[in-house]
Amino acid sequence: ASSSTSDNPCYFVGMNALMNTFPRAAMCCSWCFWMLLFVVLDACQSPQPPCSLYEASFQTEPATRVLVERKGGSWVVRNGEERVAMTALGGGTHAVPVFGGTWSGEWEGEEWVGVWTDSLRPGDYRVPVRLQPLRACSPIKELPLADTSYWTTTEGVLCVVQQEDSLWGTISTPTGDYRFLSGKKRFNTLVFNTFDGAHLFRFEAQLKGDSLVNGEFLSGTHYRTPFSGKRMSGGPREWKSSTQLPSSRNLTFQGVTTSGDSVRWTEGELLSLGKTALVLDVMGTWCPNCMDEARLLRELASDYPEVQFLSLAFERSAGESALQRLQQFRTEMDLPWDVWLGGRASKAVAADVVSVVDTVHSFPTTLFWPLDGEPTVHKGFNGPATGEGYEVERAFFRSELNRISGRSENH
Repeated sequence: ASSSTSDNPCYFVGMNALMNTFPRAAMCCSWCFWMLLFVVLDACQSPQPPCSLYEASFQTEPATRVLVERKGGSWVVRNGEERVAMTALGGGTHAVPVFGGTWSGEWEGEEWVGVWTDSLRPGDYRVPVRLQPLRACSPIKELPLADTSYWTTTEGVLCVVQQEDSLWGTISTPTGDYRFLSGKKRFNTLVFNTFDGAHLFRFEAQLKGDSLVNGEFLSGTHYRTPFSGKRMSGGPREWKSSTQLPSSRNLTFQGVTTSGDSVRWTEGELLSLGKTALVLDVMGTWCPNCMDEARLLRELASDYPEVQFLSLAFERSAGESALQRLQQFRTEMDLPWDVWLGGRASKAVAADVVSVVDTVHSFPTTLFWPLDGEPTVHKGFNGPATGEGYEVERAFFRSELNRISGRSENH
């Protein structure tokens, strides 16, 4: 690790700095406050010394580096405020939650050396990884105010919060977001990384005036593309839910249950179940934005027993392996509704299966379908990393559920 104090991810802010930072950070994303608060709490609770934090260096070119914590005999990935807790399976293998896959390796002195296997990607997709311990945590120290900025980039709208050389942010697109990104600014180079269990992302660009230039976006070892951007003037962007009306009022579709039974849905199912409406989540178990949306639906579902919820998944695998994957996803996500297999992971296939939607623009796509009244199709999802965008989504989902369940908006 670098000898610079601010290079150490255990370098924490004091409460005074936190409270002074929030008003400006909130202009970008409200999650910044909570992220900084978690950092302060971690500082109070973390043993010093030694520091239980490690840097995981994935063997991409250049390396993708994320912060991890040794906890309970396994590893917890720390993407800003997000925590991805793995489960020790024994024999040096650790299971990745929700998306499957593993980290497998062994100790070489104070370092852990292994490989990440992505079980959702076709073929034997493996990326070597080395975990190196950080030095002892630094004491709590007051930091200057955070700087907040928005950038129009080749991948979407980048929201950045910077405090000294530490960076937190996300990239929002019309169909979703890149979730929790964190990294460093060194000299005039910005680097963001994340590992969410399904994706390993690295963004790098040089800061030149109000532009990001000579940049590159890496996804694991299989994809790279140029990355650039330009700083936006004015205040934060407006977060809008993207909706459309279906072309037909007759909702029918087919699927396969996790038991292997072929089933067909018609609106008569709602009548037989005594429900007022259906929320159909068109998704994939490989999709992190779908995971975020499913968590919000799970949070809201218990307040609407009169509404039927159902997930229709489009998967990278087929047959029995796909059904096993659906059952695993449902169990790990603790979903109280069924998850059916709709077909292969393709927007075109999804549009054929759910024919009332002219085009499936993204996973997830969510149908709010009442027995009486107008249906709504919602495209994409702004997840928790977007802060304000996520609150817009939460309010929209709650409003739609109130509407299709026959409740008043102020219920």
